[in-house]
Amino acid sequence: MDTLFKSSSNFASLSLKDLVEARDLFHYHLINKKNVVATALGLYRIRKSDPWPSKDKQALRKRSPESERRTLFNSEVRPYSWPCVYVFVSSWEYEKDLAKQDPSDVVPKTLYLPDGRTVPVCVIEARKQPLSKDLKVKLDSRTPRNLLAPGSAIINEDGQGMTRLATAGCIVRDSERYFVMTNRHVVGGPGTEISALQTHRRPKIGLAAKKGLGRQNFRTIYPNFPSTNQRLLMDVGLVELDNILQWKTEFPGIAPIGPVLDLYDNSFSLKLITMKVVGQSAITGKIRGEIHGLFYRYKAMGGSEYISDFLIGPETYGIGEDRLKAEEDAEAHNPAENIGLGIHHGDSGTVLFIEHAVRIDSDNPKDARQVTYYPFALLWGKEEFFEGGESLSQPYALATSLSTALDHLDLDLVRDINLDQDFIWGWVGHYIIGRSLPLSGDLVTSQKLQRFVDNNLDLLALTPDDALGNDPRVLEKNDTAVHFVPLADVPDNVWKSNVNFIMVEGPDGKKQRKIGPGSRGQNDNPNHFADLDLPYQNGETFLALNQSAPDTYLNPEAWIAYFASIKPRYDAWAQLLDPNADLRNKHWGALPFRVHQLFDIMVKAARDGDAAMFLCAGGVLIHYMGDACQPLHTSYLSQGDPAKVVPRPRSPKMKLEADGVHVGYEDDMIAYGYQNKNLGAELAQRITALAAEPMPAIANGYDASKAVIALIADTQRDIAPRDIVDKWVELIGQPAKEKAAAMWDDFGDRTITCMARGTRYLAKIWQAAWDAGNGDANIAAAPAVTEAAIMALYNDPDKMPSVALDHYPADRNADWSKITRTVQA
Repeated sequence: MDTLFKSSSNFASLSLKDLVEARDLFHYHLINKKNVVATALGLYRIRKSDPWPSKDKQALRKRSPESERRTLFNSEVRPYSWPCVYVFVSSWEYEKDLAKQDPSDVVPKTLYLPDGRTVPVCVIEARKQPLSKDLKVKLDSRTPRNLLAPGSAIINEDGQGMTRLATAGCIVRDSERYFVMTNRHVVGGPGTEISALQTHRRPKIGLAAKKGLGRQNFRTIYPNFPSTNQRLLMDVGLVELDNILQWKTEFPGIAPIGPVLDLYDNSFSLKLITMKVVGQSAITGKIRGEIHGLFYRYKAMGGSEYISDFLIGPETYGIGEDRLKAEEDAEAHNPAENIGLGIHHGDSGTVLFIEHAVRIDSDNPKDARQVTYYPFALLWGKEEFFEGGESLSQPYALATSLSTALDHLDLDLVRDINLDQDFIWGWVGHYIIGRSLPLSGDLVTSQKLQRFVDNNLDLLALTPDDALGNDPRVLEKNDTAVHFVPLADVPDNVWKSNVNFIMVEGPDGKKQRKIGPGSRGQNDNPNHFADLDLPYQNGETFLALNQSAPDTYLNPEAWIAYFASIKPRYDAWAQLLDPNADLRNKHWGALPFRVHQLFDIMVKAARDGDAAMFLCAGGVLIHYMGDACQPLHTSYLSQGDPAKVVPRPRSPKMKLEADGVHVGYEDDMIAYGYQNKNLGAELAQRITALAAEPMPAIANGYDASKAVIALIADTQRDIAPRDIVDKWVELIGQPAKEKAAAMWDDFGDRTITCMARGTRYLAKIWQAAWDAGNGDANIAAAPAVTEAAIMALYNDPDKMPSVALDHYPADRNADWSKITRTVQA
């Protein structure tokens, strides 16, 4: 038609509804073209290699008819990109070649609607890729020991002969019950038993619920969009939880979190295209991607077309451009391959967040960004094919709108369970220090003690593997055995009841905790810390007073007086978080006195020739010395500044501004250093480098407690707890990995020094106890100390008993090995 006024080509004015209508009219026409596998809606993608328009010309050069193929990764959405229909092809063929074979196979550049509107078409190659069938959880996406959380791996072991693995997406609730939301194709039919993977155990978490969403009529979900025989595949499944207190609703590594993005037919927008997507999955770990298309229409069956809300593809540009260089180089090196979105089997069910960054100072493009994460979708996997005996998938993934699922299932997202509980992970540092004990050869002067340590090193500590996945557990699901835990982490892994447990079925049929052998409840908790850095007398901190005048202040009575004096301040801080808080004596730390007690037990064991007891007491001592050289363990700022609180998102409760700092420093940063900065080797060198640093003399338990005070003072001198907290607050909104890297940049080297110093103090205490008990004469260098003998000791609450501050002797010269535990009535 050659007229003066052709049909409108003002593509920028097209709405999402226009695209839905055009695709609905022409999908059958497009899907029957050669190589076409699917369609979607979005903004026109321009190859990265294409020039940008100039003022004088529309473009600097004309495109060759045999230009490079267009993929999701080698193309981008630019500010002038216009609304369009995406047509995905399985392989790229040039227009002239298709025209020679069969002109009807050429995909049109424009769709013409009956009323004269025109809609452009963007052709994208989506070559199929081999699909990984590996069901093994990637161990560097680690799971807390004590609590489950979104991002944990969940398993259906009754999947008709196969194990189905997915990710716990989020915790939701109706008016009666709590559920884990994930994918329906994983949880199976109602009543199917579902378990979780938690380090090396598989606790049962509940049963598949009757509620769920599979295929829904597209018009039912989105009544204002035109639809002809379209089905929306939602794939939403629920697991009804046995015990909600087994879970923490926080999304590890993703914060702060905004409200669920409310998406429905009148709020869906093409502005969603190119928005950055983040998720925490069980297999891949941190997922990063981008929204590439809406309403991906991928399959026809029985006269119906099947649609997914979101097409999620590889990240192209924007936040973190440096991160993409390797992928760009790979594609340039082998242009026949597609860069795919890095997700795997078991990532299904992950809740996806839109990463929305706002610069704090818009006038300074280099200034910091405030990032908020908005939950918006539930990942349900990749489209799969079986061709030529090989499993294949598309290089992108599909996802369901979270707000739609919540609305149609009448559910609310839960955000407030166990938020006051910390995840317990920090085993890496304790084991590294324990394995480093033999390196202080100038301090372990007894050759017999050196051989004793070398011969029993595996009982003291293990070497964390590269993936940090070999943290042992006392109890494991479907295993009646009680497992050995190396001594360096017994105070956490065995003695703490919020770590040492599994879930079992109770007499009433409901799940309940089964506490593992050796648990001491909360009795040992105060021995791990000491809040010493508050001013006490004459403007001096209690730490400074303990160091300058230990005979006056380093005793239980003086410590109780100090804690009584600061109790009103702690009570006021607690009220900021919870008006009903009852602290009682929770801030009564006793770390140096625990070391005094263990020293005396080691001396008695050496004197008695009890190799197992000497090893056991010295082994658990590793843990407490590790705590002493961790700045936050001996500060009132342990979890952040208690005077600075902020509202919890969508909750009437408050949280500390620096929420998560303790785990962020002690675990995430240390794990980052171990995996990326060769922490183990650096620690060994630093231990040697500190040989010239003066250390206090140690001859008895009181000296050992003074040495702990000196270690704490040196640690806080090198790394002020306030600096850690302030840095953490500065990093609020950054992704977890970037936080860990930034924390390491600021504190990593000094942390190595503190750990090395703590290792040297540990070695000096071992040698001092050995000498005081005449270990050379009484203990053989290579006794047959067994795991069973060590387990019998640490599982006995009367051995190395855990007592409260007010139960330690007033007489510093008494034999503290005789301390007995207080038996609760």
